Amino acid sequence: MKIRNLAIAIALLFACAEAKAQDKATSLNLGFSPFGIERININYGDEKYKYDYKSYWNANIGLEKQFKGAVSLTEISYAQAKFDKYDLTNPSTKWFNPAQEDDIFIAAFTQYIGKTINPNKRVQFPLYIGIGGEYISGGQLHNITGNLAAKARFKFYITNNIGIYAGVTGKVGYGMKAAHDDNDKSSKEYYDVIPFTFAADAGLVIGL
Repeated sequence: MKIRNLAIAIALLFACAEAKAQDKATSLNLGFSPFGIERININYGDEKYKYDYKSYWNANIGLEKQFKGAVSLTEISYAQAKFDKYDLTNPSTKWFNPAQEDDIFIAAFTQYIGKTINPNKRVQFPLYIGIGGEYISGGQLHNITGNLAAKARFKFYITNNIGIYAGVTGKVGYGMKAAHDDNDKSSKEYYDVIPFTFAADAGLVIGL
């Protein structure tokens, strides 16, 4: 019992210990996501196409700045995912063939702002919301979309300048896919492209 109480006390003291002496801090975040879910919806009138992808992975790098609990994170990322299945409602091949099974890759830029719970401590809980854009390529997709994103992390500083984190990220986007009739180049329509992403990630924090 005494050993357990001592361990709890040490853990609490360690969690409350200062990770940085100053309120202002800048760090480089290097992250990797080994698991995620990617779905892309393509809609045009009664045509509704859903594409699910598996074996998602993501690598990202971000520049984070903290000031008295407020936080900003500028992040770029690259992701890949393998085709899993599709659900095609009222499919038409007038504009393009929706029955495609290609894998995809995604390059993204996102600017986040947020707040850190328990700032400047060994253990921190940053929460972020962001806006950005991504380029999706593969099969029926060669599109740029705008995105809204949210991110939550658990961060632990091993030293004053080196830490690790684990967290989750969710994104929803919107873009348009142009389509034209091969027999009438002046005829053009636009499909709505709506990607959804949810991923778990972990990484390294390096103080600058």
